[in-house]
Amino acid sequence: MSRIRNLTTALAAVLLVGAPSLRAADFQSGDTKMSVYGFVWAQLNYWVDAIPNNSEGETAWASSFFYSNWSNLAGQPNNQFEFARQPTRFGFASTTPSGIGDIGTKIEYDLNTSTSHVRHANITIGNWTFGQQWSLWNDFDAAPDNLDWAGPVGLACFDTPRHQGVNWTSKLDKNDTLGFSLEQPTGNGGDGAIANGTAYTKDDFKVPTLTGMYSYSDSWGHVRVSALGQTWGSYKPATATTSKDRENKMYWAVMLSGDFKIAKDDLVWSVYQGKALGDYGLGAQAAVWNDAQNTVDGIQNIGYDIGYTHNWTDAVRSNIIVSGVVFKSSSDDAYLAAATDGTKGTLMKTGTQVFVNTYVMLAKNLQFGVEYLWSQAKSFGSDATQVGWLDGNANAVTKNTSSKIAAALKCNF
Repeated sequence: MSRIRNLTTALAAVLLVGAPSLRAADFQSGDTKMSVYGFVWAQLNYWVDAIPNNSEGETAWASSFFYSNWSNLAGQPNNQFEFARQPTRFGFASTTPSGIGDIGTKIEYDLNTSTSHVRHANITIGNWTFGQQWSLWNDFDAAPDNLDWAGPVGLACFDTPRHQGVNWTSKLDKNDTLGFSLEQPTGNGGDGAIANGTAYTKDDFKVPTLTGMYSYSDSWGHVRVSALGQTWGSYKPATATTSKDRENKMYWAVMLSGDFKIAKDDLVWSVYQGKALGDYGLGAQAAVWNDAQNTVDGIQNIGYDIGYTHNWTDAVRSNIIVSGVVFKSSSDDAYLAAATDGTKGTLMKTGTQVFVNTYVMLAKNLQFGVEYLWSQAKSFGSDATQVGWLDGNANAVTKNTSSKIAAALKCNF
């Protein structure tokens, strides 16, 4: 056992240092099969007219492409470039046959430009998976083929961590797959915060998030329906003259997704709708505490994306992708009634992205890609704030679009 441990440690160290020259390593000890894998990703980004020049530096969702906490350029002048390592990844997996089904383990670690984190850490026993993993809400077979790591903005789980939980997934026959899961709620931005209340306390999550999926696949592609239900809660603490107000609500969402094979090409698509999606949608603006009614109000989320892949040759392919997200209040912005136009101007009403890219396989494990990305974000509020965002001095600006050009080299091992 110690020999295997030493071999794993040594091999991991070699791969982390010299990954570009190596491929996946498979080895075995008794009945247990193990592998070390991952990739190194080097990227150059150039933001074009991301935000107007301003000595104070203007911050905007559009300038950072909807993931400002992932980008170290948010709030800096436009026409900037960045060399980034993107999500360089290292993983370890094992499989051991047993009387209760194959027992598997997976550990993956991501090295992003601004953050490093454990991506997966789970145990699989037959059809069951326990631990940190992608939510069953996702349909990766319907995901667009884009280079920008965080996009598209309308893709489910756009900016979410993997979730702790347990899921059961079974391929019923060659065409049908069914799955259910219980997942640790992470809320909005990972902490379950309820936005926009003036005197509230976050309530603990009462029940796990429930997700389910059914997929039908054939030679032409697949279609899938996914659903989820999650709770949101908040309360106002008691005062000398008032009692404590508490409310917990269960909100539901549904998603349709799939892909269609067209000769050698592929068309992928998805659309979801529901209230208070939080990390299961864009990762923002999920639920608010309504001070006037002392209730939790879920914000309506609608997301969509459609992508088309054309394979020019076995080594060259191109994609065009359109994606968007829409936030709606329950009664014509009622949940923002107490906010000033300035506050409304910082909350997204719609976000849209268009991607155009081309990839070239330079070698069996080496890929080069270039991509143009156009983004637009619009806010809630009056006409004055609808067209723009706010800078550091709370002055309205009229810039709500930006573009990015990226080139990346990815080497798998």
